[in-house]
Parts: sequence; C-alpha cells; structure tokens
Amino acid sequence: MALPSRDHSVSDLRLRAVDAAIALMQARGDADFAMAELAAAAGLTEARLAVAFPDRDALLAELRRVSYDRLADRRSAIYEAPGGDPATRLMRGGQDYLDFARANPALYRLMFCDPADGGIARIIAEAMPAEALDALTEGVRRCQLQRGRRTDRARDLAFLLWTTLHGVVVLALDTDDAANADAKWEKVAATVARLTELICAASDA
Repeated sequence: MALPSRDHSVSDLRLRAVDAAIALMQARGDADFAMAELAAAAGLTEARLAVAFPDRDALLAELRRVSYDRLADRRSAIYEAPGGDPATRLMRGGQDYLDFARANPALYRLMFCDPADGGIARIIAEAMPAEALDALTEGVRRCQLQRGRRTDRARDLAFLLWTTLHGVVVLALDTDDAANADAKWEKVAATVARLTELICAASDA
C-alpha cells in the first residue's frame, strides 16, 4: 500500500533507499535483506548507500522514522479533517490501519513489534508519537461530542483503541492461516468496529 509522505528532512537519496527497503520487505515478507541487495534495488552503488547509511541499523532507524511520520500524517488526514460523520471517520481510520498491516506485515513488525533499544517503552514513545495520538484523540472526542458524551478521557480511550488495534493485528499476523486469510481479517475488522462503537459511546462516568 502506498503511503503519502511528509519527508521534509529526508534527502532524495535516503528516501529512495527507504522506499526500496519497503518494496523489498513487501516482496520478501521479511526484513532480512543485505545492504548490497538494497543498494541494487535502489539503483545505488554500495559506496553511495554507505554515505547515507553507514550500517543496517542506521537504515532501519530511518525507515522506522519515515514510516511513523507517514502513518501519523494519514491519521491526521482521516481524523482531523472537517465535516463528515465522526464515527465513520474513526471506523475508516481503524480499517486503514488494518489494511496497512495486512499489506505490509514485515514493515509493520519492524515498526511495532521489534523493541530494539528501549524495549516496549520505545515502541510506545515512537510508534504512537504525540501528534499521532493527538489525531486519534480528536477522532474519539468528536464521536463522543456528537453523541452527547463527556470527552475528558478521550485521550485515554484513544490510547486504548490503538493498543487494542495493535494487539489484534499481531494476533492476525501470527496466525498462519493463508487459506482463510480474508475471513481472518474480516473477524479482526469486526472486532475493531465493535470496540470503536463502544469507545464512541463511552460516557467516562
């Protein structure tokens, strides 16, 4: 799935390498590619790639950063746009998240399931940065306002929604059931839709 990009601080060469890495992961189903393979896929020499990324860890760190930024921009575009039905927007945002994970399992795991240095605290801090959580919080807040509910715990509920989304996505990715993949993801989507409905209706009393 193509993602729009903010990428203001990423040079063309670095972005070219990041996008090539994402394409490799989509084709291979994992992130186990060599830097030489990436250079070839990006149409770069190994020496030129090494100027931008001295090692694989540097490349993966930039890949995560760019991908987090892109997803944060998608969240903002969905949840903060004026007009429309707030509940529909929140549902659409959840489905968009599921679609991304299903289309990009290796990238999703790299972004959300590989603690690296800092463990789960790093994932929470980086994978759900303040601006992304702000956008989701606004989506929840608008739903509750529309239904005459209190909104003072919208941020807590937004975080609950995201962590549950992450949990059901990981369960789906970990279930090796290729023959029934559509049915599996439909069940995941139904779970997310039900949770979204409950969160929109929550009174926070």
